[in-house]
Amino acid sequence: MNTTDVKQIAFRDAGFKSSVLDNTRHLGCRVLHSTTDETQNQCCIELLHGELTLKTTMETWRFVRKLEAESNIYQAQCLNNQVTVHLPGQRIAYFQADKLTKVNQNDLAVALACFIEQGYEHLDAMTLALAWLTQQARAAGAGWPEDRTWFPRTSFADDHVIADGAEFNPIRKELFTLYPVVDTLEWLALVLEQGVTTTQLRIKDANDKDLRKKIQQAIALGEQYGAQIFINDYWQLAIELGAYGVHLGQEDIEVADLSAIQQAGLRLGISTHGYFEIMRAFNLKPSYIALGHIFPTVTKDMPSQPQGLTRLGQYVELINGAYPTVAIGGINAERLPKVKATGVDSIALVTAITRADDPKAATQSLLKAVINDVQGEADATVCE
Repeated sequence: MNTTDVKQIAFRDAGFKSSVLDNTRHLGCRVLHSTTDETQNQCCIELLHGELTLKTTMETWRFVRKLEAESNIYQAQCLNNQVTVHLPGQRIAYFQADKLTKVNQNDLAVALACFIEQGYEHLDAMTLALAWLTQQARAAGAGWPEDRTWFPRTSFADDHVIADGAEFNPIRKELFTLYPVVDTLEWLALVLEQGVTTTQLRIKDANDKDLRKKIQQAIALGEQYGAQIFINDYWQLAIELGAYGVHLGQEDIEVADLSAIQQAGLRLGISTHGYFEIMRAFNLKPSYIALGHIFPTVTKDMPSQPQGLTRLGQYVELINGAYPTVAIGGINAERLPKVKATGVDSIALVTAITRADDPKAATQSLLKAVINDVQGEADATVCE
């Protein structure tokens, strides 16, 4: 690693103590004591009047004994092995580090600073920070945390839960290969005719007067072809009409009746966009976990940044076969082999099929590439 690659973090109080300062080098970080303003463009930790503050170029964190009801900065409260984070906008997130006896706020501030400097957004950075601290506390080294054993349980204060011991029905993993996401019955029929065995119907217009009929027909197509058809969003109709499964985003799982979906025997797929959401998904014991978006995508506006192949590989390692995984977002024929090489179970595609010059040939070629773990012959011009 070059010197220029090392992320510089400053602390501005001579009395600041942290047991993990030396180990930050394993994360590509270097923490320096400074009493000047030369570090104003760096991540900086300050201990003033007994209150610990972390300032970055993007955000400010305050480690507090009591959370304030209204605040425009991030607040973190450490109590034994639980960290409560109060986000700007009144939302509260919980992190339960079961394998730690107690969270040291000075160590946590240092670890959090390192992961923020590596480009992780606030909740993912906190998840990684606690995993890293737990890993060291358990004498498992100071390298990048990969073993899910060390990761905290994550949730929001208002999260829906399912009953103890309940879980969603599993999918047939051997059918979980190429995963086209389509918005019409015509596209659904086309990919099924080419041999696709798992797909998702994503109808964006909730006011479509034929919505019920289309979902019913999609379910019938799935039964006709022996395929796993997931209905995006419309979980009430999916239950009523006897769908195979539903796919929900992070916002959807907060309003859907998850217990009703589980008790009806439907499978559940959940979208995730990073470490916090992956660990949050584990609370629900879903049928599969979607990881995205991997590359820039034109199909929808995304609140998160593209994850890239390195992070995708880390997520697959983290999940480690506990649930089937599918990568989604900006994947085309050219990128498919590298995505597959991360070890992800399935690959979701949208425009790589619907914008192809020959959609049928493109579907066949992509399916062959996923199943054979190599890129097939280019039977069609596939564009993103």
